[in-house]
Amino acid sequence: MELRLTALAEFDLIEAQDFYAPKGNWVLTHFMNSISEAMDDLGKFAGIHPIRYGHHCMPVPHFPFSVYYDIENETILVKAVLDNRFGPARIAAHFGPIWVKDEEPR
Repeated sequence: MELRLTALAEFDLIEAQDFYAPKGNWVLTHFMNSISEAMDDLGKFAGIHPIRYGHHCMPVPHFPFSVYYDIENETILVKAVLDNRFGPARIAAHFGPIWVKDEEPR
């Protein structure tokens, strides 16, 4: 399967890098290695993770982050990479309004 990141997911990773950079180069390197490991695992195990906020949700090893993704045809589309310490309202707002499938948006 092909793995693609949305612009929003790329922005999430930049924000996370900005958060970890002042804590030391080794922390930032460890974080980026963990993200890389998670993306590799996603290519192997896509679809087995629980759905949260309308998207599959896979934890990132060693860090309090999760990767939110969808599977469209033969593509894994990473929608967001978010800090698990964010509150539920902030995580839900990150994805915009959510409505029931087959129901018109309000």
